[in-house]
Amino acid sequence: MRLRLFHKLFFLVAMIALLAALAMALVLSLNLKRGFTGYLQARDDEQLQAFVAAAEQAISRRGNAAALIAGTASWPEMYAAMIRNGDVPNTPPDFNEQNRPPPPRAERQRPRPPHDRPPLEGPPYDRPPFDRPPSDRQGRPPPEVFALRVLIFNAQGAQMLGPKPALQPVMLEHPIKVGGITVAYAKLLPPSRVPHDLDVRFLHGQYRDAAILTVVLLLLASIVAYFFARSGVARLLEMQRATTAIAGGDLAARVHVNGADEISAMGLNINSMAVNLQQLDAARRRWLAEISHELRTPLSVLVGELHALREGVRVVDMHAVHSLSEEAQRLERLVNDLHFLAVSDLSTASCEFAPCDAVRIIEKVVARYAAAFAQAKLDLRVDCGVLSHLAVVWDHTRVDQLLANVLSNSLRYTDAPGELRVVLRQLDNTAQISVDDSAPAVPKALLGRLFEPLFRVEASRARVSGGSGLGLAVCQSIVRAHGGSIAAASSELGGLCLRIVLPLDASTT
Repeated sequence: MRLRLFHKLFFLVAMIALLAALAMALVLSLNLKRGFTGYLQARDDEQLQAFVAAAEQAISRRGNAAALIAGTASWPEMYAAMIRNGDVPNTPPDFNEQNRPPPPRAERQRPRPPHDRPPLEGPPYDRPPFDRPPSDRQGRPPPEVFALRVLIFNAQGAQMLGPKPALQPVMLEHPIKVGGITVAYAKLLPPSRVPHDLDVRFLHGQYRDAAILTVVLLLLASIVAYFFARSGVARLLEMQRATTAIAGGDLAARVHVNGADEISAMGLNINSMAVNLQQLDAARRRWLAEISHELRTPLSVLVGELHALREGVRVVDMHAVHSLSEEAQRLERLVNDLHFLAVSDLSTASCEFAPCDAVRIIEKVVARYAAAFAQAKLDLRVDCGVLSHLAVVWDHTRVDQLLANVLSNSLRYTDAPGELRVVLRQLDNTAQISVDDSAPAVPKALLGRLFEPLFRVEASRARVSGGSGLGLAVCQSIVRAHGGSIAAASSELGGLCLRIVLPLDASTT
């Protein structure tokens, strides 16, 4: 079965929460067990110290320290006396005859043994100093009673009291001193591996609380994972719907963006992509309309003149041929410009770089347009500064076309009387060419659109001033092919300023 993104996110967050809760419960249990064990050891040491202090006081009261050292005194009797006096902590109730539980019904008719029975015989550790091991009425194992774990050794290391351990466990040990002399050693057997009764209930309660906390945390994590997964998937589904609509042609589709995370940034990118696609679609439609308009005009003129010649309205002479040639050349230039722009958009425009002189290129283009500028009453000046020549590696033909388009644009749109100034300067490894003309100026809001294909500053499409609106777009493509830059700004002369920066060696860019 193929899981959806919602299920993947939900299970991922839920599993992380489950592992975190289980790890927390495990660490809590280990720390609890370790801490409880340390607590039991500290309690045993405290009780053993209290027992040693009580034993030292009891021996001092009885005055039999020497007998205990010599081995003539009975440690079981001494221990039993301490139990009867309450000197031993955690004494089981079986040592108190008044609190002894009643015997079973079958044993009630038997005579009770006398309270003052004779001393026990044999090694002191064979029999405990009490009647029988303590147990409750239900016959359960005895609790961790302190009195059942105490071992007494004399000064020579011989065991005098308590059960003989089967192994050699690590035991707590404190000396019993009277008058600064060690008369015996008190040792305490370690508790059983599993605590009983209250200890067990305490640990079980803690473990139960930890388990409940783990389950509660898991449930809360599942709820959080559900809402988190649903929220994240809902945003992704909205993006999916928007991209599907955009792919289907609905460029007005948008993604609702709310936040500043990565998903919101993706939504902004989708909206930006949709806007760009709308602009490209509008530009494509405008291109088709304007290109058809630009091509229709010279074709209409050609068709009209040819029709007039065919019908005999006009005489077939050199003037008619010259008129037809101008329209054909205009159509050829338009088609060539469109082809150049199309190639530039698909890839870098092809250029044939070769060594040439930048000063010579500028002077040649200016000389070609000098007569036209003089006829239009426009003053054309060239300023190359101290440069008499400037060696560059350019495509001579393309740069000539670049400057010709710029001068033609100024010649067409500059009011008479006016002026045009061409300045050439070298700055590091670049050649900077500035072309400034006089009024009229271009509105600052439209300066950035001058390099758009088929864009004209005037609102009407009248061809009084001529031009197809492709000149500056071609200029920009030529400059980019040389690895340079071109920008438009307001001129100090009151018109338009075009700043062109080209590297001296364009073949290395």
